[in-house]
Amino acid sequence: MADRSYVAVLAAAALCYAALGAALRILPGLTDDPAVLGLLVGAPALTAVVARPAGGRLADRVGAAPVMLGGAVVMAAGAAPALSSTGTPWLLASRLLTGVGEGAMMAAAVLWLLRLAGRERRGRALGHIGLANYAGLAAGPLLAEALALRTTAVLVATALLPLAGVALAGRAARPAVAADEPPGEPMLHAVLLPGAGLMLVNFGYVAFLAFGGGLVPVFAADVIAARTLGGSVPDRLGGRRTVTLAAPLAAAGLAVVAAGPPLAGVVVLAAGQGLAVPALGLLALARVPARSQGAAAGLFFAFFDAGVGAGGPLAGALARLTAPSVALGLAAGAVASAALVAPRRG
Repeated sequence: MADRSYVAVLAAAALCYAALGAALRILPGLTDDPAVLGLLVGAPALTAVVARPAGGRLADRVGAAPVMLGGAVVMAAGAAPALSSTGTPWLLASRLLTGVGEGAMMAAAVLWLLRLAGRERRGRALGHIGLANYAGLAAGPLLAEALALRTTAVLVATALLPLAGVALAGRAARPAVAADEPPGEPMLHAVLLPGAGLMLVNFGYVAFLAFGGGLVPVFAADVIAARTLGGSVPDRLGGRRTVTLAAPLAAAGLAVVAAGPPLAGVVVLAAGQGLAVPALGLLALARVPARSQGAAAGLFFAFFDAGVGAGGPLAGALARLTAPSVALGLAAGAVASAALVAPRRG
């Protein structure tokens, strides 16, 4: 039952992320301003950065299931403003509301998967929530294409997909809330450096989302492959060693995307990105007690949002002032520096 429940929770998260992927595919057709596009791409992170830690703390107290399912419902409601109008204010409102739901959904999903996976497979579970993200990035744009990029049809799909996830995960096993235990390190102290590394990695991620063009589904598929084939690497090597290898690899791939040939760069970028994020997550959770893992995971992944929320507008502004290739190249430097700020232990 636990394995079936694990797959159900993971698949539900993937459906939520498919809604995000479908919306990303139509955004470039709704504005011709690179700065506005960067803002719209990064906007969900501006609200998720608050919703994710709050959702994680709530999941620690009441259980992961109600928080994840409630977040998915809010994601579905996020389509409403954009269905009213595709003007920039309405699109921005839609993206911000979607971020509230996605933040809570994802923080609770991480905790649910961690509880089902057990301590020895935490790195794999952290990688799998990202796998759900990239599966959505791969499938969502394909769904938008199948709908002929019709804005209304795609937006309706972005409402229905999270609700399908609610139906799928609703019957999954719900592990008990963790019992009290001796405290670990202060949470911010434990999460700060791994979170800073995640933020830097995501400067590259959002720059690629905004200016990777038609290669985003290829990137997503390659990350899925990296986390499927190498999902146990962070658990075996440890977080620190994995980040030291993976962050420079991702940076090199992004630099190749900027300079060409982009397809070769995408493969390298995906391999590095696929391993760096769960490795940093292991470092963040290493000294946090089980009863606080939801809050710690939420706080850690809030740095994901900080990287996307700040990186999207910054990449857009740089692209408008210079060129998209310059924005991608500078983002590669940020990604490489993630290995330098990761904790020395772990």
